Amino acid sequence: MRNVNIRDILKITNGYLQGDISDEFREELLSEPVYDVVTDSREVKSNTLFITIVGENVDAHKFIPDVAEKTDVMLVEKSEEEIIALSYGKILPKNKAYIRVDSTIDALQSIAAYVRKSYDKKIVGVTGSVGKTTTREMITHTLESELSVFHTKGNMNSQIGVPLTVSHILDETSDCAVLEMGISESGGMDKLVNIVKPDIAVCTMIGVAHIEFLKSREGIMKEKLRIAASMDEDGALFINADDDLLSGIHSNNDTSVLFDDGSKLRCKIFRYGTTPDADYRAEDIRFENGYNTYTYVHGDQRIQVNLHQLGKHNVLNSLVSMAIADYMGLDLMKAASHFESFVGMRQKILVSEKDYTIIDDTYNASPDSMKAAINVLGDINSSGRKIAVLGDMFELGPDSDRYHQEVGQYLRDKYNNDSSYLDELICIGESSLKISEEVKDTRIKISNFSDNKSAADYLNNILSPGDVIILKASNGMHFSEIVNSIK
Repeated sequence: MRNVNIRDILKITNGYLQGDISDEFREELLSEPVYDVVTDSREVKSNTLFITIVGENVDAHKFIPDVAEKTDVMLVEKSEEEIIALSYGKILPKNKAYIRVDSTIDALQSIAAYVRKSYDKKIVGVTGSVGKTTTREMITHTLESELSVFHTKGNMNSQIGVPLTVSHILDETSDCAVLEMGISESGGMDKLVNIVKPDIAVCTMIGVAHIEFLKSREGIMKEKLRIAASMDEDGALFINADDDLLSGIHSNNDTSVLFDDGSKLRCKIFRYGTTPDADYRAEDIRFENGYNTYTYVHGDQRIQVNLHQLGKHNVLNSLVSMAIADYMGLDLMKAASHFESFVGMRQKILVSEKDYTIIDDTYNASPDSMKAAINVLGDINSSGRKIAVLGDMFELGPDSDRYHQEVGQYLRDKYNNDSSYLDELICIGESSLKISEEVKDTRIKISNFSDNKSAADYLNNILSPGDVIILKASNGMHFSEIVNSIK
């Protein structure tokens, strides 16, 4: 952070000091600059503001006595007595700024909103049920063909991750910013928008991730579209016209985007996809010369784009990236050429020493992203077998079994239309049994396992040169263990 001291933090958070501070030291303490904000006690150093987060498993207040040996300023929710009790009786060092607030997360968000006010460049906000991380990465990569871009790192897209990211937005000079904005509950997007205040927004698609908390896909759509609720007519929202819910939105006057408070979108709306009425289109999609290739079309412009990433979903992710570069006035030939060096952190394609191909898509999973993974495997030309390793999907609420069944039905239908789509299905976990049950009447070979080690041992015995294997499950299934074993 720049030009922020402890006195500023007190004002921004509406907090108050607790602890033993001598009168002669108070003014010096309040004037001390704050250069960094962290929630991990291991990252604390001098002039760092440590935010104590009360998590499900760990209450970070217990680290306060140790943290206070490294820095002079901490945000806390609890009294001195409570902190001492949590830290097993450790004494709190004197002359430190223990800033007491009602909610450290709310206080962190207030600090980020304060920092955001000083950023005068355009910010692109990215949300959606599926594809937001890859889309954010692609947008960043495309804009970097000409601009310096501040962007979200890793998966810092939450109520904590977004403000931590924004708190650093002034640390280096940039021409624009691309920020990922993920939500899991009602009201979450409004909190993030209050921090980010995007000028341009993207909604990738509406799936069923977090439907346990948002009740319906329509509810998810309204919550996601709140990303643009604060924009005026100068703002721009890019929506995926291939998504069955978002496809119904053609302008900001559509009643389908009327929010619960009676308000509606005021910004410009642009549609991207493969449909003829999309403002930005992908045409002539094909796989050739090792690339996922298509033609970018907008108005009279027709530009070939080559991707190393597989699947139609990645075509759409790159399409909106090109659309935003177009909207911002960049050289599209340069942007398209820049795509050929895009790697990304999600889908990784590995070739083992035994010459079989592993498509590592293990970061997370929802029904839509799992269907997309199945499509990727089906589209690949392979001299060996095609093997899908699928695991449980989490946070799908009471209809979880039905969503797993839908994936199995989707796979069965694809196979019945083209038997070269898949040779073997391996399911791991209890819920994924619902997937395998739906394909048991096909000629697909099916194997079910209760744990990753058994599945990995099996794969290490059967994989042969020319085989292609894709792995997909929710993070909590720890499928990286399988990838590490077989790669």
